[in-house]
Amino acid sequence: MISLQRMLGLFMLMLLHGAPITPGTMTTLPATAKPTVVTFPLELNPPRVVVRYGDSVSVNCSTSSTDHKGMGWEATFGDAGFEQDVNIVTWTVDNLTDWTIKPKCYMPLIDGEQASKVLPVILYKPPDSVSISVLRHSGPMVEGTEYQLQCDIQNMAPLQNLVVKWYKGNEPLDNVTYSNVSKTPVDVSATLMISPSRHDDGAQYRCRAELDLGPEGPQPHPTVTSEPLSITVHYAPEFLPGNDTVEVSAGSDVSLDCSAEGNPPPELRWTNNTAEGNANETTVGRLRTLYISRVTANATYNCTVTNGLGSITKQIQVLVDVPPQQHPTMFSTAPSTPGTMTTLPATAKPTVVTFPLELNPPRVVVRYGDSVSVNCSTSSTDHEGMGWEATFGGTNFEQDVNIVTWTVDNLTDWTIEPKCYITLIDDEQASKVLPVILYKTPDSISISVLRHSGAMVEGTEYQLQCDIQNMAPLQNLVVKWYKGNEPLDHVTYSNVSKTPVDVSATLMISPSRHDDGAQYRCRAELDLGPEGPQPHPTVTSEPLSITVHYAPEFLLGNDTVEVSAGSDVSLNCSAEGNPPPELRWTNNTAHNVKSSTEGRQRTIRITKATSTNAGIYICTATNRVGTATRTTTVTMKGGSTSISLTIVIIFPVIFLIFLIVFFMCKKRQGFYNFIPVNQPNDVPLMPLPTIGVGNHDPEGYPMKV
Repeated sequence: MISLQRMLGLFMLMLLHGAPITPGTMTTLPATAKPTVVTFPLELNPPRVVVRYGDSVSVNCSTSSTDHKGMGWEATFGDAGFEQDVNIVTWTVDNLTDWTIKPKCYMPLIDGEQASKVLPVILYKPPDSVSISVLRHSGPMVEGTEYQLQCDIQNMAPLQNLVVKWYKGNEPLDNVTYSNVSKTPVDVSATLMISPSRHDDGAQYRCRAELDLGPEGPQPHPTVTSEPLSITVHYAPEFLPGNDTVEVSAGSDVSLDCSAEGNPPPELRWTNNTAEGNANETTVGRLRTLYISRVTANATYNCTVTNGLGSITKQIQVLVDVPPQQHPTMFSTAPSTPGTMTTLPATAKPTVVTFPLELNPPRVVVRYGDSVSVNCSTSSTDHEGMGWEATFGGTNFEQDVNIVTWTVDNLTDWTIEPKCYITLIDDEQASKVLPVILYKTPDSISISVLRHSGAMVEGTEYQLQCDIQNMAPLQNLVVKWYKGNEPLDHVTYSNVSKTPVDVSATLMISPSRHDDGAQYRCRAELDLGPEGPQPHPTVTSEPLSITVHYAPEFLLGNDTVEVSAGSDVSLNCSAEGNPPPELRWTNNTAHNVKSSTEGRQRTIRITKATSTNAGIYICTATNRVGTATRTTTVTMKGGSTSISLTIVIIFPVIFLIFLIVFFMCKKRQGFYNFIPVNQPNDVPLMPLPTIGVGNHDPEGYPMKV
């Protein structure tokens, strides 16, 4: 006969099985222990797979359990179906092309439950192509200017496993990774800002797309590398090492050498040749030599080197070695600091005398093509005259004046450096250079999305680019980014470029659904200092409006609905998304269940509900961005859930069984009393009569009837 403890254990087990269980596990209640969880050994071999798009794949699912009806695989491809009385099933696909596949091995248990395990699958595809380019620029680069290299990677997946690596020659420069998850193939671009120097002339840049797929993936990692991009760097002239001072004997000949490098190769010329006798110039390669014969006096010679990026001048002093009594002020011809002069009185040490050359204004900011006028004055009377030296607006030397004016009606020289000079009575010269900033606002400014057109997807990174055409000077430019009227970021440039350039600035964004319809703008602003125009000259792009697509999101609704038998009920499902999602109900079919759609809401109506309508109803919302599901449970009033139904039905039965067993045990054993100890020991225990059970005397003996 079953024991009471076993019966109660069975009762609890039946109650427990009325509740849902976790896939792959089952809860049992041994007679003498608390509930424990027993794991069904569903083993996947391999436990995780990384597959190249279009390749084959095969995975075994096995179990050591015998408490099951069979096994099978569920998958969009390679479905193995259900097989009875087996301990291993194999999922196989010859040509895997489903990017979102989630194969599941399942095992129905004898008690009606089911264990399952999902196989993690990473499907990957190396890029069709990887290429490198320079954004918004062609031809040679200019030293010290910023450029943006772009690496375009076509048709690869998955994005979250991509690493873009940048190289200059064999030198690693930077790595770019992506946090956004995308299982399907995408086109993606990575950028690198460079500011090349003259030493980078001829350098080769490469980018490499590498898929790091973890320990299960192929080793080494699949990679595709771009063809190299060779760059040419133009840079301003620079003098090669040489002497700045040459000492010669009076009446002898001297050779002065001037050499420089630059790209494009610079032109060299000698100026301010005031030597006595003959002077001839010769050029060999990068060396330009000035031959001077029969030198008799100290002199200064200027070597000017020029290419398209700038002009520099080097002074070489020729000092004639003669007796002091012949030239008592010989040292007065040494070079002087602009605006100062060094003298040697006969009885004193050298002192510095400052000549008050004053520029008004002391610094000018001029719009390209506008006019400009600056005065140079002095309070000194110990001079022969004054003048301006400049490529435009220079004046002749004017004697006996204390002010000269530099004027240009249409200033177009980007590298102009006007110099006011004063000639002293002893033939020395003081000078002061006027700082000039010539500026030009951009011809145009525009905003675009790099390597993308159409709607954006929520949570994906995109790169906006602001293209600024033909502006100067670069070092005074500030690029400001806005979303609506909200400032987002600003970009400044440390590179110096006096001449007009085209420049691009970028901004990374990861739009959300709330950004749908947002407008982005970029603004080019020239901050030219206190001497410049106020407010700063600005040019703003036309706004860029973006459309953001996002997955469904369910609107508010009930997760559980309780209905009385015979009554009507409606289940509503509504969701929002962009594009608008399609809604679909999944449920057990019944003659009294109908569905309808109105706007963004899809409704199921149950008329005259019965117990067969109780269960789970699943609403699925789908658009091109993704799929979401929502579950609604319909229960019947008075015992619709599985546990309550089990309790209502099973508990009375168990209680009845308990009573029957109890009375059966009672009938077999009977009722007994013990004879008191003062009675003879050989008196046996006697069962009480079945009639008049309660008839005994105070001593416990049965009474006669």
